[in-house]
Amino acid sequence: MKIKYTPLFIRSAKKYNRKHYPMDKVKKCVKAIVTNDQKFLKKHKDHPLDKGVREIHIDRQYNDDWLLYYLFNEYTEQIELILLDIGNHKQTHRIIY
Repeated sequence: MKIKYTPLFIRSAKKYNRKHYPMDKVKKCVKAIVTNDQKFLKKHKDHPLDKGVREIHIDRQYNDDWLLYYLFNEYTEQIELILLDIGNHKQTHRIIY
């Protein structure tokens, strides 16, 4: 599976890294999405939103409002995981609309 990053995701990742958020937890979420680890995905409330976009709660223990937005592009030869953004529930409108 190929992983793509949007410019919005890269900008948000840099912002959260500067604020000393544990970015290794984002990597764990991406790994769970790629490997389809159902136990991890259920624990972190992975669920669909709108227009094919999905969200997963990155760190449920410390900050339940820290989210990873992503979608799958299945219309290419190889399925692509597109990481859209990192944010909170208030920023959902940036992704969907």
